Amino acid sequence: MNNLQIKAAQGTIDLCWNVTLMLVFGFFVSLLPDMTFAANGDSNAIEQVFCNVVGLLTGPTGKAIATVAIIAVGIGALLGKISWGMALIVALGVALIFGAATIVDAIQGGNVTCTTGSIGSSTR
Repeated sequence: MNNLQIKAAQGTIDLCWNVTLMLVFGFFVSLLPDMTFAANGDSNAIEQVFCNVVGLLTGPTGKAIATVAIIAVGIGALLGKISWGMALIVALGVALIFGAATIVDAIQGGNVTCTTGSIGSSTR
């Protein structure tokens, strides 16, 4: 392959990543109006949207996505297509996503429960 073909291939790969990211962003933006209308009268609509996003990322859907990601990256690392460093970064990212609530509770000093549909607060 000459230099021109390599640049063209890299441009195609970059375009595919950009399109994928835009589709994912569009999907999450399309969920926001539904999450806002699902809010209770007890809480602010923005809080409810964020609680629904947290529920989506840490619930069964998030666990399934994380499982598939770890399987795919693990197979890629075993086959030598992905570096072991990248595999560790993905595992660390999954751990941070699912441990975020515990980290925030430790920093905040209180226990705020955020479930889909309602927001409750209790202090320690």
